[in-house]
Amino acid sequence: MRLPILLLSLALPIGATGLDDLRSSLQKLQGAEPVKATLDHSFWRQTMDDKKPVISQGKVTAQLEDGPQGLKVTWGRGTLQQAAKELAAQEREPDRPAPTRTALRNVDPLEVGEALNHAEALLRDLAQAQVQEEKADTWQGKSARLLVLKLTPKIPESQKKYLKELKVEAKVWVGADGLPLAFSSSVSYKGSRMFISFEGGNTQELQFTRIGNRLVAVRTTSEDRNSGFGASSQTKKTTTLTVL
Repeated sequence: MRLPILLLSLALPIGATGLDDLRSSLQKLQGAEPVKATLDHSFWRQTMDDKKPVISQGKVTAQLEDGPQGLKVTWGRGTLQQAAKELAAQEREPDRPAPTRTALRNVDPLEVGEALNHAEALLRDLAQAQVQEEKADTWQGKSARLLVLKLTPKIPESQKKYLKELKVEAKVWVGADGLPLAFSSSVSYKGSRMFISFEGGNTQELQFTRIGNRLVAVRTTSEDRNSGFGASSQTKKTTTLTVL
């Protein structure tokens, strides 16, 4: 789960049997066997200040391998050549967008590793959550058990003092096999610093599938919104993994 910097140490408490069952199922997924996948990442970003909106968008593709020797991410020669061309163009025109370079920077190897083996990351997220509601539901036409979670963010004191309002929600859809089908989270916040107000938020959804002994996040979508200090931005990202 990827949240704004204010919530990097987010913990999600649980005390219900339904989530205990989910945690037990996740603990059985060790993710040791090798796996290969194709990664496709795209983004769309709009920024605004006292000028007209500036929109940028781009996409990249990579080949992934993960196993006992570690994680390998391979970028195509064409992608790297395009990134080099964008850098050369920016040296001539500093305001010129570089969508391929931005998309490459968006693909964090730590997040890629977690996406290929997400059980441990999800266990950390669910370690301290509290269930607000549990009910039968469906997800993309599949029968599921929906768990609505109460989240208690842990925020550094250096950042907490600027916050006036913070709301965090999450949901997990659990399939008949006891494993998660999807996880969604929503964060919104307001605050002020040096008498200047700011606000923002983040929504994210992860979709999972089991590959051997791995829980793979095959699709991740997110949207970030921020405004303050005379500027605003909105960023949408989508990452899909196609297991080979």
